Amino acid sequence: MKKLLTASLLLGVLAGAVAPMAQAQTTPVKVKARKDKVKAKPDADVRGGRGPGNRMAEMTKDLNLTANQQTQVAAIQQEQLQQMQALRGNGGTEDREARMQQMRTLDESTDAKLKGVLTPEQFQQYQAAKQNRRQRMGPPPGGNR
Repeated sequence: MKKLLTASLLLGVLAGAVAPMAQAQTTPVKVKARKDKVKAKPDADVRGGRGPGNRMAEMTKDLNLTANQQTQVAAIQQEQLQQMQALRGNGGTEDREARMQQMRTLDESTDAKLKGVLTPEQFQQYQAAKQNRRQRMGPPPGGNR
């Protein structure tokens, strides 16, 4: 009787220890991302920080844009963003080279609009910063800029 009681107790303990481990393997674990723990320094070169909001903040700081210029530049950038997204959206219907040429034309058009908003000194600084970004990124795959 003692052997039976010891065996069943041992079996119960073993089953109790194995069940949670089996369940832990099948239950997905929710992990919360820790946000705002690592903050980028304002002057840091952050490749992941690209986007219309970051580009606008960068231009405002680097070019010392007036409030009027900020409004106009934001509108120009928003228009370019929408047109670029539309071009990327038709990815499968056109020749890639033709789409890239359209993007280059759009970039030139955006520069012409910005030239009308910025002072000559600001536009020169903008062009230099744009060139630096391109050099840091390297040549595009399959072509030259």
